[in-house]
Amino acid sequence: MLIIDEKIIKLDELADKLASQFTELAVVEAFRSKQNAFEMDDVLQNKIKILEENLAYIRYRPEIKALQKELLMSDVIYELKVAENDVQKSLSDLVKKIAEVISADIPVDEHLPLKKGGHHGKHHTCG
Repeated sequence: MLIIDEKIIKLDELADKLASQFTELAVVEAFRSKQNAFEMDDVLQNKIKILEENLAYIRYRPEIKALQKELLMSDVIYELKVAENDVQKSLSDLVKKIAEVISADIPVDEHLPLKKGGHHGKHHTCG
């Protein structure tokens, strides 16, 4: 028989509240804005579709390779990745704070792909 402890229920409620408050942070709003810009860019979405449909032929079609490079250098995609990285950093910082309350020996994965700057060389980490 499963016994539900009141402390577990309280922790679950606190986790829900924390998650809700986290989604209201400016960094999350910035990410959502960049994600929306990415999704609403019909030209960009069409180029991504063309690339995905022709990825198997990239070695034989230089125009597909050029399209891939163009997409990799796209400011819209770059800004989305930066915003994603910023949310990940905020999450990592939050998890570190929680982990440190328990023990300083608990490792926290901080794999942040743009931590030292991206391919554009213009990313500045927040905080």
